Amino acid sequence: MSPDRATVVVLGSINMDIVVTTPHIPRPGETVLAGGARYLPGGKGANQAVAAAQLGGDVVFIGRTGDDDFGYRMRAGLHDAAVRVDHLRALSGEPSGVAFVAVDTQGENVIVVSPGANAQLTPTDLDAHEGVLAQAGIAVAQLETPLPTVARFAELCRAHQVPLILNAAPYQPLPDGLLACCTYLVLNREEAAALTGVPVTDRASSRAALDAVAGYGVPHVIVTLGGEGCVARTEGRYLEIEPFPVTVVDSTGAGDTFVGALGAALARGDDLPSALRFATAAGALACCRVGAQQLGFGRPDVENLLRRHPAPTLS
Repeated sequence: MSPDRATVVVLGSINMDIVVTTPHIPRPGETVLAGGARYLPGGKGANQAVAAAQLGGDVVFIGRTGDDDFGYRMRAGLHDAAVRVDHLRALSGEPSGVAFVAVDTQGENVIVVSPGANAQLTPTDLDAHEGVLAQAGIAVAQLETPLPTVARFAELCRAHQVPLILNAAPYQPLPDGLLACCTYLVLNREEAAALTGVPVTDRASSRAALDAVAGYGVPHVIVTLGGEGCVARTEGRYLEIEPFPVTVVDSTGAGDTFVGALGAALARGDDLPSALRFATAAGALACCRVGAQQLGFGRPDVENLLRRHPAPTLS
């Protein structure tokens, strides 16, 4: 892959996560006293962009914030993480996206998201960003921005022959033709089951779900299994990536780190088995730190973990 095709372009959401710890998840009508609020940058798109940049990618983020304090802080956070923010626009009169997160003492959580400016990113807005997308090595999208906008992004990727990673999260029914524009589709257990109707509980059922997805025309499909690694179907064969043993502190954002790492690895020319191992190791390291956006480790840390655990790729 030539150097001028190594850019990772991420279309997605950017939110300020307001996180509190509660003794238990509130019941309807109940008021509970929580610990101090933490303000942590989040949003699946921003999380994936930060991961890709921290793990060696040249990352451009396309998104929207409000013209407010949260928007300024989130933009600065992306810039500090080496994400290019020329295509992140602040919208006057719109609030930035916010997620309200309550976490109980067992680690269970409840999340309420107010999309704010994320919901104002329209298909026609993408015309202003087509030039940078046309020069990308790989593109990444999720489903936290309006679905018609994601569909238009996918169409532009196909028009410019840019491989697209679609992380179908949070899952919702997909418009006709969207999957046909994807090169890589990343799903967790629940998303794979929602798309295919096949319950996914283990590696064997993951393969059944992968076979069901094959009919949609996506060349490479990956099902992530949390602490059990991941399973992929590519060119008619399966890849199984073993998990990496780590001490889990907080699994929030591990899936986003996986997607961002996958994008960074593919953009620099790694083959799919190598990219999946790199992404699985990065997702494991993300579980060792608190928060959805990981600034505490980079590509050398992931490569060190890979060297310590040279588990084979099974096919």
